[in-house]
Amino acid sequence: MTDKSQFKTLVNQWLKEKSPMITPSTHANFTLIAENHLIPHFGKMQIGKIDEAEIQKYILYLHASGRLDQKGGLTVKTVRDIILVLRLAMEYAYKQKVIPLLNWELIEYPKDNSSHRVISLNKDDEQKLIQCIYMHMNRKSTGILIALFTGLRIGELCGLQMKDISLSDKTISVNKTVQRIYDKKRKQSYVHIGPPKSTSSERIIPIPSLLVNVIKKYYTDNPNDYYLTGKRKPTEPRTYRQYFTRFLKRYDMPKICFHELRHTFAVRAIEISDFDIKSLSEILGHKNVSFTLNVYGKANMQQKIKCMNFLNELL
Repeated sequence: MTDKSQFKTLVNQWLKEKSPMITPSTHANFTLIAENHLIPHFGKMQIGKIDEAEIQKYILYLHASGRLDQKGGLTVKTVRDIILVLRLAMEYAYKQKVIPLLNWELIEYPKDNSSHRVISLNKDDEQKLIQCIYMHMNRKSTGILIALFTGLRIGELCGLQMKDISLSDKTISVNKTVQRIYDKKRKQSYVHIGPPKSTSSERIIPIPSLLVNVIKKYYTDNPNDYYLTGKRKPTEPRTYRQYFTRFLKRYDMPKICFHELRHTFAVRAIEISDFDIKSLSEILGHKNVSFTLNVYGKANMQQKIKCMNFLNELL
């Protein structure tokens, strides 16, 4: 490979060498970005001619009209995800001594005006959901309760086996996740059971005693290798998400996305003064405390009001 090699040659070689070092889902995502966005634009271009100005032009194009359905532009986050793959491929070419190192600090992104407000259940709706689960208790509805009181992601919940739950220690071990991965090259998808999304996501979560009592009902009658929500085989996240939507509709519950159960758990935890942010961050499987604060720090308006009212003594 030289600086006159086409970009599609570079990105395909990089993806091939990168494959053993990243998770199958990450590799599939990188491949999808390369096939859908980068190769159509840069594919036949010589990699030596891709400079900072060319990349900056591409960013503006993506933001203005980069949607595959040709109905407008992409969000800043999506643009950043695409450029990350481009950057990794170009840095691979640099390490192969094919091109000079690009100055990525020169690259700018449009202002992100999208809302990042955390959506969660209020306390009344949360209690209504809990009562509804208790009234219609089964293995799958128990999964909803577990997500609500542990913050498990849907893939982690679907990957939860009975052997991952310790009734004596009152803990859940999160050591795998279930995903459906689309293979762009083969034009087909498959269910993958693998480790969680990051090393910090692999964790042990203490669970409340009352939740242990609920899980007990399904623990003794099932072999260790049974999945909590799917018995011998895990329930696919898409299937479980559909179940959750039907459950809410059937019992006239507020319509929410499954991931908002995780948000609800985090918001309730932050509202408890003795629930420290470090513990919450580790339970959620975040990479660091600052990430947890950035996501959920703005969510606790009641705590802010309580703190500000301390100033009344000065007035």
